[in-house]
Amino acid sequence: MKGKHTLYHPLSLISLSILSTFAMAQTAQNVEQLDTIYITAEQQLQQSLGVSHISQKNIEKRPPANDISELVRTMPGVNLTGNSATGQRGNKRQIDIRGMGPENTLILIDGKPVTSRNAERMGWRGERNTRGDSNWVPVEEIESITVLRGPAAARYGSGAMGGVVNIKTKPASNEYHGEINYYMNHPEDSKEGGTQRVGFNLSGPIITDVLAFRLYGSANKTEADAVDINPNSSFAGVEGVRNRDIAGRLTWTINPRQSLSLDASFSRQGNIYNGDSQNSNVREGNTTFERSLDLRNSNAETARLYRSAFSLTHKGDWDWGGLETIISYDRTKNSRLQEGLYGGPEGIYTNVEETNALNDPNDGAFKDSDYKNFRFSSEADIPFTAGVAQVLTLGVEYNHYSLDDPSSMRMQLFDQNQQDYFPTLANFQSQGRSGKHTQNAFAVYAENNIYVTEKTTIIPAIRFDHNSDSGNNWSPSLNFAHSFNEMFTMRGGIARAYKAPNLYQSHPNYLLYTRGQGCPIHLPNGVRCYLLGNPDLKPETSVNKEIGLEFAHNGWQASVNYFHNAYRNKIIAGDDVIDSYVGSRFTSYLLRWDNVDKATIAGIEGNLVIPILENLQWSNNFTYMHKSKDHLGNPLSITPKHTINTTLAYQATDKLDVNVTFTHYGRQHKRTVATNRTEDGRGGNGTVAYNMGEDVASYGIWGINAGYQFTKQISARIGINNLFNKKLYRTEGQVSLGGANTYNEHGRAYFASVKIGF
Repeated sequence: MKGKHTLYHPLSLISLSILSTFAMAQTAQNVEQLDTIYITAEQQLQQSLGVSHISQKNIEKRPPANDISELVRTMPGVNLTGNSATGQRGNKRQIDIRGMGPENTLILIDGKPVTSRNAERMGWRGERNTRGDSNWVPVEEIESITVLRGPAAARYGSGAMGGVVNIKTKPASNEYHGEINYYMNHPEDSKEGGTQRVGFNLSGPIITDVLAFRLYGSANKTEADAVDINPNSSFAGVEGVRNRDIAGRLTWTINPRQSLSLDASFSRQGNIYNGDSQNSNVREGNTTFERSLDLRNSNAETARLYRSAFSLTHKGDWDWGGLETIISYDRTKNSRLQEGLYGGPEGIYTNVEETNALNDPNDGAFKDSDYKNFRFSSEADIPFTAGVAQVLTLGVEYNHYSLDDPSSMRMQLFDQNQQDYFPTLANFQSQGRSGKHTQNAFAVYAENNIYVTEKTTIIPAIRFDHNSDSGNNWSPSLNFAHSFNEMFTMRGGIARAYKAPNLYQSHPNYLLYTRGQGCPIHLPNGVRCYLLGNPDLKPETSVNKEIGLEFAHNGWQASVNYFHNAYRNKIIAGDDVIDSYVGSRFTSYLLRWDNVDKATIAGIEGNLVIPILENLQWSNNFTYMHKSKDHLGNPLSITPKHTINTTLAYQATDKLDVNVTFTHYGRQHKRTVATNRTEDGRGGNGTVAYNMGEDVASYGIWGINAGYQFTKQISARIGINNLFNKKLYRTEGQVSLGGANTYNEHGRAYFASVKIGF
């Protein structure tokens, strides 16, 4: 982005709250248009090498079946995976940027954080039974997607250590228009779930040039995979999902320099269960198995997420600069069948007859987890001159998070005499504990976009966060860009990013249990272990660095970028014993969520765009993960060693375009260092490790699609995904069947979409 840089007299730095008050007090008589343009620090950062942009046209040419994660994964540095390398919840993969895990990927909708996955409890190994937060906006209503990686994402605070995905929806329009759209995806294999989606949008003025509206709605159903899709395995395939979305916006143009927007949306996501569970260990001969069969054979929903969101956004341009203020509130009700909280049955839906070893009854009914987030933010951009042209950004942000999940607090803590086990938990309420927990988070930040010369820009920044659970955190950063000439530019940066403990990890009432197989391997055989929330956790941090070179000339584009993340204080289920109890039948140990030592992520990303002909373009990107190791030497998540994405786009005529796509995934390595009994296998049969999974061998996926614009109002697209029918099965270590204990890669599928505008 290029523009003129307005020069202003230096402004003294006052607090942002005073600045906001001053801005709102300005009279509306200043209605003249700004005659200059300045580039903010955020806009400059979005030109970094660690940033990718997906346009509306890109989305239309590769429409995902159900979730934009299918499209975002084609960007450099991005994969779909879980929050660990265990393969648990393997088919509920989420967006993972630079190997930092989905929990370190922040999803935004129109710049506002979406954190609905926090309504789902976290399991012992760090996984949640959730699809993440990338599917709250229908694909057809997205104007663009921006993916920020590394130092460029640090300005967004907690949860953005890996990166940020900002989904920008289509705006309200001052001209009447509407659209009806339909999409279908039909797999060739009848055991794989197909998709149908229908939607509409309307937009136009209510009062010309003053008040405009936008309204959209969508209904989507993706069938679940068949129960027996994975040969000779108890692992389930991909769950189905039913989506319902409706959203409205009113935009009031107060004058040419100010606007006020009111947004309201409601979404419902219900899964279609097919037997998936945390450990995928449902077996015949017990009530858990029978209950699971009843559910997956009935096409039932076992979880329903209801999300409502409201926001008010004011944007203003003033003589001194620009100001954006947002007040938002969103609520997610997670209504699901209760899951087991202990050992092997953790994450399995049970029935009224079944109880665990500690007499923890589960009544088989739906229980609600209620998660709320109130947020206030205000950000000012102030262009001025102090020796050189600069644009100073000042921001303030406040969040109040509230969780109420009594069902996840029901694990009991009794010995045979109905007394509390551990002396350190003498006041611990074993039954009827409160599921309520709140966090308050406050942040202030400053960035300065400094034009040192016409060729050199630097962006120093500092952010201060205070979290009521984990305390204070400082996040400094420095990014730069230097143009050697019109063709070559070097860009780089370093930033300290962080993530506060989530509402389960820091909850003093959250308790999980294992009968022994989930205990740390340094404990003796025949013991029991409990895992307790820890309100004294430190925030996770990472020092993210990147540096690279880009080339652009006559339509040719190329770049290469090295990144390195020094990950510190990662939060995991701890293995340090904080208390023990010797009972009449067995010894029990008490553990807590804990911070562990350093981990390292490093790799190389690159892009290459070749304009073969005026109407034929070849676009490529690649990612090479040089290192992704935790404190023990295990991979942080299941990610390919290298990934290559390529698209050959041919604009045959003004109305017809054709695209050929290919993605190659390198080998995905398994865990190699055992951390618990299940992996280590020392149940009296030696020390040979087992159940560590298998590597996923490298493979490639081809696709082809074509679109035609029949009239200005009517267009259609057809295509084939996975053209050569390459499949992966989620099998129990049976590599001969094409997979490992990880995820299913679906085979050939045919898709079609049509849009009718009016």
